[in-house]
Amino acid sequence: MKVEARDVTIRDVAKHAGVSVKTVSRVINGEPFVRDATRVHVIHAVDELGFVVDLAARRLATGQAYAIGLVFHNASWHYTLDVQRAVLHVARQAGYSTIMHPCDTGTELDSRDILRMVAQRVVDGFVFVPPTDNATALLARLQELNVPFVRLTPSERDSALPYVSATDARGACDMTLHLLDLGHRRIGFVRGPAEQRAAHERFAGYRHALAAHGVEFDPALVRYGNDYFASGCASARELLQGKPPPSAIFCNNDEMAAGAIAATFEMGLRVPEDVSVAGFDDTALARQIWPPLTTVRQPIYGMAEIATNLLLALLNGAEIEETAVEIPTELIVRKSTGAVPGQC
Repeated sequence: MKVEARDVTIRDVAKHAGVSVKTVSRVINGEPFVRDATRVHVIHAVDELGFVVDLAARRLATGQAYAIGLVFHNASWHYTLDVQRAVLHVARQAGYSTIMHPCDTGTELDSRDILRMVAQRVVDGFVFVPPTDNATALLARLQELNVPFVRLTPSERDSALPYVSATDARGACDMTLHLLDLGHRRIGFVRGPAEQRAAHERFAGYRHALAAHGVEFDPALVRYGNDYFASGCASARELLQGKPPPSAIFCNNDEMAAGAIAATFEMGLRVPEDVSVAGFDDTALARQIWPPLTTVRQPIYGMAEIATNLLLALLNGAEIEETAVEIPTELIVRKSTGAVPGQC
């Protein structure tokens, strides 16, 4: 007969899982030094018995909020959604709640809101999603207060502050080489926000591939976008009205690439028969549009998982050997890119 949830104790969970009470406590509190298999086994026991942690007592005993803040202000909601899913999953497995905090950390008011969350002990630490990591004064203040945080693809990477990034330059280089191998020589590039280092690295990867192939860089083939769909539309229209127009357009992210495809069709052109279009990120959007988008996969969900685990380790006093984690990108070829017209 199943024990009623209100009667279940930590000892019941330990007995059901065949581990010590201390091990159950470590899992519930998200402490390190528990084997993954054991952690999963205990979590299953907790779910099966319907054990409910007394959060008020837990917080009172430890002085922790057992909550992390996810700070974001991103043009691509597809990107942000992948991050949110990963952070929520990892935090929940460790017994932490997640507080979503959309804001523009470039404003003094929003920065004060984050510091207020710290003062009121609403959260124990933060994951910052670009471009919110650009608030250097805020991050410095969090350091002074000994509040742990981890950044995703930050602009500043020279300090010892922990972060997780992808091989942006390598990924953009691989995509440009793919287009060059298809015979394209006039390749338009729609840049991302100027304040984001990842956008600069992707542009650098594009230029490196052109140089490696002996193709002269043409600034007339570059437009400045902001990672929004509408920006991709507008940039593609401008590029395709050029004389001569590019035979391929490579965008800083999938959102703008989707906009570029829409603009191409609006102008009576076909993708990829007349114009090839490529993106970066490999969000769900890349598989949902037509034609399916050729893009560079950066494992957004996996990167956010690593960032959250890094933060949890910091919160639990674990020593972090590697504070800068770089994840490899992967070229994903779908139907939005093809050979230069007339060379099929």
